[in-house]
Amino acid sequence: MKKKSTLSIIVAVVIAIAGYLIEKKFPDTDKSQKNLSEKSAKLTPGEYIARITKVSDGDTITVNINGQKAKLRLLWIDTPEKSEGYKLLNDADKCNVSKRKMRELGQKATAYAKRNFHVKDQVKVKIEGQGNFKRYLALIWNKKGELYNEEVIKDGYACIYTKKKYPKYLENLLAEAKKKRKGLWKDYYKIMNCLCYETRKK
Repeated sequence: MKKKSTLSIIVAVVIAIAGYLIEKKFPDTDKSQKNLSEKSAKLTPGEYIARITKVSDGDTITVNINGQKAKLRLLWIDTPEKSEGYKLLNDADKCNVSKRKMRELGQKATAYAKRNFHVKDQVKVKIEGQGNFKRYLALIWNKKGELYNEEVIKDGYACIYTKKKYPKYLENLLAEAKKKRKGLWKDYYKIMNCLCYETRKK
């Protein structure tokens, strides 16, 4: 009987200690849930000061805005893919090149974006709405104050995304990059010509 009583006390003490440790580690579950919902709150269209947290590829960048994570799909532009997926396979098939070759272009476009943006850089962002996969449609300026959405076309690392409205002057920037064989136009002229076909048709 004494053994059972001692065992009950030990179990009670263990439970009490476990409860204390859990409470210390997770002090306020309601507050944690509240913070989680605040972090996933929707950003409204407008201009923001943001910090770069990740450069995924030439046209997708993740930033922190007022403590909120925001994945940006950059407006007006379409850069080659660096990760295998439907779009990369479709582009490779359309342009009659290997997946490896198409990925090569995507890696170079990503490297260009990483030269413009480094983790923790403070930059200006203009959000114009939200698109697929909960990504924000945005314009972004690099630390030099240059509008990246223009520069990436001007420097020859992107086509114009023609499925949405875009400023017509971008066509001149694209034509100039093509003529001067800048960026990807230098070593991958035929592939870029294929990728940017929709713009050439207009």
